[in-house]
Amino acid sequence: MANSGSDTSKSSAVTNSVASNVRFSELCGLLEKIHKTQGNDKKKRILKEFIDKWRDFHQKLHKDDKETDDSFYPAIRLLLPHLERERVAYGIKEHTFAKLLIELMCLGKESPDAHRLLNFKAPKAAQGDTGDFASVAYFVLKNRCPDKGSLTIAEVNHDLDAIAVGNANKAKETVRKHIMHLLTSLSAIEQKWLIRMIMKELKIGLSQASVLSVYHPDAEELYNVNNNLEKVCRLLRDPKTRAYEIGIEVFSPFTPMLGERASPDKVEKLMDNKAYVIETKYDGERVLLHKDGDEYKYFARSGNEHTQVFGSNPFEGTLTPYIANCFKPGVKKCILDGEMLGYHAATNTYGTKGEQFEIKSKDVVERTGYQPCVQVFDVLLLNDKVLTNTPLIERLPLLEDVFTPVEGHIVRSSYKLAHSNQECADALNEAIDNKEEGIMVKLADSVYRPNTRKGGWFKIKPEYIGGLMDELDVLVVGGYFGVGERGGMVSHFLCAVAEPVEEGELPKIFHSFCKVGSGYSKKQLKDFNQQLTEHWKVFNKNNPPKHLELASGFKEKPDLWLPPDKSKILQVIKASEIIDSDRYKVGCTLRFPRVEVIRDDKPWYQCMTTKDVEDLRQKSGGKLVGMRFELGDNEEPSKKKRKVVSRAVRPALMAQFKGADVSKVKKVSELLKGKEFCVIDGPANFPKQELEKKIVEFGGGVVQNPDTTTLCVIAEKVAVRVKNLIKNSKYDIVKADWLSRVIQSESWIKWSPADMIHTTAATKKILEEDFDGFGDSYTQDVTEEELRKIFDGMENVQSVSREDILEIEEEYFPCDSPYSLFRPCRIYVDQFLALEDPTTRISDCPLDLLALELRFFGAEVTDQLDSSVSHVLVNDRDLSRLDSIKELRRKRQKKFHIITEKWVRACMEEGCICPERKFEP
Repeated sequence: MANSGSDTSKSSAVTNSVASNVRFSELCGLLEKIHKTQGNDKKKRILKEFIDKWRDFHQKLHKDDKETDDSFYPAIRLLLPHLERERVAYGIKEHTFAKLLIELMCLGKESPDAHRLLNFKAPKAAQGDTGDFASVAYFVLKNRCPDKGSLTIAEVNHDLDAIAVGNANKAKETVRKHIMHLLTSLSAIEQKWLIRMIMKELKIGLSQASVLSVYHPDAEELYNVNNNLEKVCRLLRDPKTRAYEIGIEVFSPFTPMLGERASPDKVEKLMDNKAYVIETKYDGERVLLHKDGDEYKYFARSGNEHTQVFGSNPFEGTLTPYIANCFKPGVKKCILDGEMLGYHAATNTYGTKGEQFEIKSKDVVERTGYQPCVQVFDVLLLNDKVLTNTPLIERLPLLEDVFTPVEGHIVRSSYKLAHSNQECADALNEAIDNKEEGIMVKLADSVYRPNTRKGGWFKIKPEYIGGLMDELDVLVVGGYFGVGERGGMVSHFLCAVAEPVEEGELPKIFHSFCKVGSGYSKKQLKDFNQQLTEHWKVFNKNNPPKHLELASGFKEKPDLWLPPDKSKILQVIKASEIIDSDRYKVGCTLRFPRVEVIRDDKPWYQCMTTKDVEDLRQKSGGKLVGMRFELGDNEEPSKKKRKVVSRAVRPALMAQFKGADVSKVKKVSELLKGKEFCVIDGPANFPKQELEKKIVEFGGGVVQNPDTTTLCVIAEKVAVRVKNLIKNSKYDIVKADWLSRVIQSESWIKWSPADMIHTTAATKKILEEDFDGFGDSYTQDVTEEELRKIFDGMENVQSVSREDILEIEEEYFPCDSPYSLFRPCRIYVDQFLALEDPTTRISDCPLDLLALELRFFGAEVTDQLDSSVSHVLVNDRDLSRLDSIKELRRKRQKKFHIITEKWVRACMEEGCICPERKFEP
């Protein structure tokens, strides 16, 4: 670690810390080296060397001060900038940086470099990572900045903290002052990494878990408990110190324990046939309630604090005044884990996320009628005793000793013990009948492990088993350049719907509706770009296309636009609600839809209209599931193992295995010069001797037994000799077909995994850089035949269902919700004379139009009252068959709701699913 010298100390940074003695350039050099290194283990070794040097320097600097607060925190907060996401907001985006750099370097607004900075997403903006602003900035700065900056890590942190404070206080001049100080004091490479730190995405190929594990083996676990990076670095400063006891403290936020996704038919296996607890899963927001005397704090799952809304004492807030007196005498301190729900006192019901009320808003009661109610399902600390290592089945009864429930404000979660899959299925069906989100199943003897999904907790929702989605056809009208691995392509698309026109006319005006950027593979995206590439036009907000109507202020302004007759329709999957949005001309949008398919079969003018959207707009709300789960529906057939019978083969040297006489072969090419091969055998049309002659003819050498100079072994079949060579594992063994292709094409062809019978460790590592685990190239297009071979090799791979992908999106992209309002409903419309004779239909049934509207909502309307029907829609002016329908329902194992047109209209008016029992005739 180099000393920065006193000439650079212009900030108020503390000078007796390691960070004030280490230049920022050293940290950037570390990041550059890690970025260029391949392999996670090698990256971690490089980081470890840096941390070890830091610790050595710390020991020398503070050898007489054991109580110092100095630690690795100033460096690790820059190595993990995303952990500052909630705590620190810099308020600086790429466009702001671009304008500052243009001003600092006195670039003309129309100069090529200014265009590169302002349009960094455009292809060819810079050499390197197309679409990455930091790389583009480096490309522009590298010939304009000093080779090394003058700031230390402490000084950089000082400026960043000042920028964050200035942004929070809306002090633009303060923000500008410190940004300019950074930009004028750092080299180009340092500015590249500074930009990535401010954008909170380093892209060095090391995860948060990897960085923390290098610092200390217990660092991640401790961080999960307290969400305090500075505290982790200080407490685990000595690598020999171990955090054997997790210290959960009142008012110290931590990430709660989470649940894995599961299905009822797998519960017994997941629980290892042990007892488990079943709880109702409510559609709310996770909350950790901390109490110490008359002081309260509320933390979200992310660690964000919402005490200012719910109340820090019994005299303020939307919740604390109503629960402060419910705690039992003797309860001085506690930490409760639960779900924050919205409770409507007038209807005695709980709201759902689909109803779009913000329970963390101070005026939520006045605006919506919903009041915060915390549903408590666990206790983690009681007075001074931490209960995380106490089994769940012992923690749950303690809740009765903590507080007395207050209806509509604080309640205890009900639970029951279970042992079988059937009990789990019954509980899920009960939740379905009650229109609840699902259930939680927890191993009875599980301990509480913060921020993990591997502790024996599982969440089971109906959509995990039979998720249904509604598809909408929208037209691509604009595009946005991608970044990172999607750089150089249009990766996101602005989609619109048409203004209605008279029958026979083509739509002329389109209103922006949503933006989609997921659901397609890299290959599909590349092909789609190629289809549209010649039709894209640069969007100019001063002269927008006349056919396209955008929101005021061009909030959704695309980088490019597309004439409608040159465009394509995308079929997207609708989320569980349509939400109001002023970012799109329609006035609403879908919550991050995914592309299901590109509709090449449908012309551009057959996209949805604004009227279609208006019909759907009032019909978005909570999730609806009407199907019941039956054990056995999802069970996979057992796989039979094939017996492998080994057969002894007596080796013998036949004529076809003898080497060819190459003494008279004339060399015609230098293609294989310097390359030696050992050919074991070849195909019938290109036997061993012919292959060997061709190798010599193209300048190569042949041997009958491989050695250290042999490039590879060529084989057609995996016979005894090849098996022995594989066991030896010293040589690459390549299929004879590869050599045949090289000879026929008269050009060198690189090996691919499909060409290999066996690879050495060194070759395997090289191939892993260019091919995935199935042999598909990261960089080269494949032919149809090659793709079929890749698919053939994936037969035994467990497929990823759409529900799996949706679960991943919900977890990692919380804004992308892929469910619909009525899509899971299968509705039978009572429009026949008798249930016994479904062929006799009433003409012009008044429910026909309503059935069409339900289809627009995503419901499946059927004329068969089978076991999968979730709702029966009857005409309230003709209830002559009502008794027959009810009698049929009593006989069914899977019950259905009987509803009238009033229920459908009520759902439309409320924008959410209303309880069916209120509308049953």
